[in-house]
Amino acid sequence: MIVGDALAAWLADRDAQRNSHRGVEASANRWGLHPLMTQLKRELTELPDKTPEAILAAARHFIDKTDDIEALVADLIASGRSDPFFSPPFHPVSSEIHSGLMLFTSEELLLAFGVSGVEMLAAKKAGKRGATSIGFSGQLTAFRYVKAGGATMSFWEMPPIGENFIAAEAGVPRLVERRQLRDGEEIVVDGRYQSFIIEHAYSDMVYFQALVRTGTAPVAVEYDSKTLDFVSASGAEETSARVQMMVSLLRAMDRDDAFPIIEKTLNTPYFHARWHIMREMLALDAEASLPALRRMAEGDSHPEIRAAAQQTLDLFFSEEIPAGEEAVPCRA
Repeated sequence: MIVGDALAAWLADRDAQRNSHRGVEASANRWGLHPLMTQLKRELTELPDKTPEAILAAARHFIDKTDDIEALVADLIASGRSDPFFSPPFHPVSSEIHSGLMLFTSEELLLAFGVSGVEMLAAKKAGKRGATSIGFSGQLTAFRYVKAGGATMSFWEMPPIGENFIAAEAGVPRLVERRQLRDGEEIVVDGRYQSFIIEHAYSDMVYFQALVRTGTAPVAVEYDSKTLDFVSASGAEETSARVQMMVSLLRAMDRDDAFPIIEKTLNTPYFHARWHIMREMLALDAEASLPALRRMAEGDSHPEIRAAAQQTLDLFFSEEIPAGEEAVPCRA
């Protein structure tokens, strides 16, 4: 049967759609209440000290339950075979080089199961940019490779990304080692100063990924793998990114009444977010923003933010001579 015909028939059949939806709900209930999920949630909740290392240890306990995970995968495959319109009850995740499912998410941890396709890797390396990026994510991440695909990986390090990161003083990445991965191997990458590149793979790579969401660096940093030149830095912390987005939305909506709330967000510890918020405050109400801008120029903890605030004051808020009057020279 032509796929289009099957889809058209399913769309025209309300009972078939309801059956598919019930199958997804049943799968979600089955696995949402499974000990594989509930035990991890309980372990994270009961952690006395939620350090990145402790959270990562809890993630390993999940990944080590191979029998439960194999049962989960078999259940999803069986559901898909019985109904071609079944959709796994897990959020899909994808990028240029991988696709997969988010198995677990909480404030502290993201756990995903994915595949890096060898054709996807080849396509990226053959693209306009090529294999030019060494990315330091700013986050602690573990990868457990069920199938390593015969991949050769290079491992890199740089000086740790600090709270007051300055690109000009960040240093240069250095190659630590280059080697081939083995099936079943786990690598832990502290993205605050470590990174890796998949240099080559012979087949698809199948892996678990555990990403710790606490203790992150303020920014993620990217370097050119050929020249080792600094390329860019971007926010690595999700909460501050959401705050920036909401502040920009309020400014775009001209919500003057939200100005006091926006001003409070300047207390964020992330320097790049503070400057983004200040720019939006100035666009919303420059006069009301002036006291906060002056405080930023005088006392912000990041030197580049202080300099940017001072330059803004000098460019746009320096005292002007009233029309028709001449400046009186100082005789001191």
